[in-house]
Amino acid sequence: MRKNRSRILYYIIVIVLVVGIAMNFIKLPYFITQPGTADALEPMVTVENGYKEKGTLRLVTILEGQANVLQYLKTKLDFNKYTQVLKQQQIQLADESPEEMEVRQLNYMDESQIKASYVAYKAANKHPKLQYNGVLVVNVNSKMPVAKVLKVKDVIVGAEGKPVHQMEDLAHILKNKKLGDSVNLKIKRGSKTLSVTTKMARFPDEWVTSSEQKKIGLGILQGDDMSLDVDPPVKFNTKGIGGPSAGLMMTLEIYNQLTKEDVSKGHDICGTGEIFLDGTVGPIGGIKQKIVAADKAGAEYFFAPTAEGEAKDAEAAAKDIGTDMKIVPVSKFDDALKFLQKLN
Repeated sequence: MRKNRSRILYYIIVIVLVVGIAMNFIKLPYFITQPGTADALEPMVTVENGYKEKGTLRLVTILEGQANVLQYLKTKLDFNKYTQVLKQQQIQLADESPEEMEVRQLNYMDESQIKASYVAYKAANKHPKLQYNGVLVVNVNSKMPVAKVLKVKDVIVGAEGKPVHQMEDLAHILKNKKLGDSVNLKIKRGSKTLSVTTKMARFPDEWVTSSEQKKIGLGILQGDDMSLDVDPPVKFNTKGIGGPSAGLMMTLEIYNQLTKEDVSKGHDICGTGEIFLDGTVGPIGGIKQKIVAADKAGAEYFFAPTAEGEAKDAEAAAKDIGTDMKIVPVSKFDDALKFLQKLN
């Protein structure tokens, strides 16, 4: 009798261990996001012979990862409103591998650094020179004909015998193309220049909304391949952080190192928002989680984009957690700069 009990107990322990291990390794089609860190930008952004600052300008991150069974259950049971479970399609593009998603996010950061530098140097009267080098392929849909000829990181520099400098050029060349039409592309792949041919095709259902079912195209996610010439030079070391959301704060950091006036004035300042070449600040999502991260870092002020009501969401989160941190709504870079210039 004792042997049978011992054997049953043994089997139960083995089953529990196997189930526990499986729950830890099986990935679900969900991502968990939660407040990340608020990191000082001065070590990440260096303008040659730039001015030093007494305060701290910070970018704010969100921790994000695909959930296993245990993480999913724990998050659902915690009832923490600042830890969210999102569907995979809310984070990852259709037909996109984790490696491709990482490339896309890092490309967003690279593009954001160029835009931030352009806006900052222009505001500091340093005359930046921006150049468009073609259309960068950020993602290729494997279900489209183009997947046979294009790869992520290819740069399209010509189409149908015409030069392509930026996305608008490519869109103009393709606008009159019909389903099944051939498209000749000239691309740069590393140090090589290649000529390839593909066809216009209908986008897969997962790439379009119901109102766009008949939409056709190449089947790539694209961005402008840009380069910037500035004096003095600026270097970045963003430690593998991806996405465009640090744009505004990087712009402020670069500007602060370029100009003798220290706009930080000894304060601890966080913020978020994508920066565009005209200085507009765009929304980024996850702002409530970033408010929590900035508060934990002890920030006094937080710049929040007004677009899509994100500043109001930030104010609601700040009130909810009872922080003394002041939320400063901004729609463009100048709004943030003028606010800092008025600080004591």
